[in-house]
Amino acid sequence: MLSIHAMRMDLVTTEAAVLEGYRGDQAGLLGHLSHLARPTSAAEVQECIAWARAKGLDLLPVGLQSATTGAARPEGGAVLDLRGLAGVLDVDRAGRTAMVLPGTVTADLKAAVAAEGLLYPPDPTSEKESTLGGNVASNASGARSFRHGMTRDWVLGVEVADGAGNLRWHQRRAVDKNTFGPFAFHDPVDLFVGSEGILGVITKVQVRLLDAPPPFLGALLFFRDLQTALEAAVRLRQERDLPGAPASPGCVELLDRCALDLVATHPQAPSLPMTAQAALFTEWDAPDGDLLGRLEALLPRFEALGAVVDWTLPALTRRELELFRELRHHVPESCNALAVACRDQGGMKISTEFCVPPAGTLEMMRFVEETRRETGLHLMVRYGHIGNGHPHIFMYARETAEVGAIKAVAHRLCRRAVELGGTVAGEHGIGKSRRDFLGYMMPPELIEALAAVKRVLDPDWIFAPGNILPVPSGRRGSSR
Repeated sequence: MLSIHAMRMDLVTTEAAVLEGYRGDQAGLLGHLSHLARPTSAAEVQECIAWARAKGLDLLPVGLQSATTGAARPEGGAVLDLRGLAGVLDVDRAGRTAMVLPGTVTADLKAAVAAEGLLYPPDPTSEKESTLGGNVASNASGARSFRHGMTRDWVLGVEVADGAGNLRWHQRRAVDKNTFGPFAFHDPVDLFVGSEGILGVITKVQVRLLDAPPPFLGALLFFRDLQTALEAAVRLRQERDLPGAPASPGCVELLDRCALDLVATHPQAPSLPMTAQAALFTEWDAPDGDLLGRLEALLPRFEALGAVVDWTLPALTRRELELFRELRHHVPESCNALAVACRDQGGMKISTEFCVPPAGTLEMMRFVEETRRETGLHLMVRYGHIGNGHPHIFMYARETAEVGAIKAVAHRLCRRAVELGGTVAGEHGIGKSRRDFLGYMMPPELIEALAAVKRVLDPDWIFAPGNILPVPSGRRGSSR
């Protein structure tokens, strides 16, 4: 590794116009930074870490900054832009694996392996605006998590540069049994998946792949009331795990009436039934390739779920499927835009995306509706991965005076989710904006244990300070 004195200074800029583009993430709140480092190799990442340590600067690793929890929003110091480390290094067709650099846009990875007849299953809604490294750091998922799970389930190995300048490769152990200490330390890969940049900089990732799937169709199912849609989603989740149950869909995504109203603003939105109060976006396999025949065979099942069959909107072509995904993505895009528009008045996005066990989904959503009515919220949008017990609940403050009350609603929902055996964050992580929820999940001694791991891997506490853990007093890194 080059010494700090030999560092190429073209890796770093302090130009104000360039720094301006790195101040915020998709949640709309802005931070500040003094330096931007743009490495193009793992060796240059190590060089940048040594430079930041020598200068006493915080270092926030980022990709496309599409996070929504403040995880990619700097609070001083330097931003480490990893988009220069991009590309699919190798696709092993026989072994069904790929070696990928962290700055690779997720959609580009999916396209590269698809050309080899393979599938990378995780599908974040923002796959065209997020990188694989960011997905690993936040343990991202998407609509098809109903079938394929989260990013963690597909990561086989990670190369990580730690705060002491070490570059290490961590690989999952392919063994049937392991009794090497506490389970949390069986597989070092799991220390870094979901760590939001606090333990090191991911410089390379090996992912597991599947053979390309058979043809499938999309179906947007509409319901006369939200409760029936929720019951249908829970039933599909329960059926998925029953022996001999009918084939399950690849995704089950909720759109409440407010979400449907946002979908209708998309320039290519189809005509939506105005009296529908909710919809489920679903995808279904058609192994024989007869998409229309498969759709016709599914209609009685849709009716049995309580959907209004005559309102069903199908997607039978690749372009129609892509449009359905664009319509789904248009919902969070529109929500974020609402929050950003209120930034100058002190407003902000204040959302939750808890996840509860399937058995608790209906109770949790009943509690959400009860809370909405009691608090008189001006807007609540319920959408997303309801098949996993993981809906997104969008709320936002229009001005400073509303922030406290709406944050109290978010806390109320998170507490109830944990009481039902769930988690406060099913997908987007903790970042900075959800750090106050951590205590609902972890007692103080476990939070301190996580902090102790960080001190070992990041002795100067320079990586992503403020993400997940509060910044301790007396650390060397600064927010200059």
